[in-house]
Amino acid sequence: PMFSLLRQPAFFRNFKVEPGGYAIVWNEEIDISEYELWKNGVPLESRDLVSDRIQQP
Repeated sequence: PMFSLLRQPAFFRNFKVEPGGYAIVWNEEIDISEYELWKNGVPLESRDLVSDRIQQP
């Protein structure tokens, strides 16, 4: 329910890093701690980091 907003690409992209870098925050109700990211995150390769905002010719 509350985290379902993260499935919307425009909402998902609109995050901020908490001061000190200990969480990422979307709004007053939705945030993810650095511990959760380390514990449950999926490692990415450099090829995974290509922005989907870049238009391909």
